[in-house]
Amino acid sequence: MAQRDDESKARSRGRLSILVVRSGGFAGISQQWRVEAYDDAEEWLKLVRACPWGAVGRDAASRDRFVWRIEAHLPRAVHRASVPDAHLVGPWRVLVDRVREAGQEAGADG
Repeated sequence: MAQRDDESKARSRGRLSILVVRSGGFAGISQQWRVEAYDDAEEWLKLVRACPWGAVGRDAASRDRFVWRIEAHLPRAVHRASVPDAHLVGPWRVLVDRVREAGQEAGADG
């Protein structure tokens, strides 16, 4: 029962999670990082909102470069984007770097 109460409180405070998956590259090895935000959800939400989710560029010319899959699971919405390495700039770079710094490496395959 106490666990359910804790989960409800976390949801009401605006818990969110962000997943970053880096795939591709010469070896084709994937890595992923995840952040679960509770008390600092507002800080993470600002980073998520700064990203241009509907305007991700394509980069067909760089097949052997990394592609970043970014998912932000908010309390009432989910944002997903696949960002080529060449377009991982500005708010995308800030978000990905913060997730990689703060998050746990969620696994890799190769």
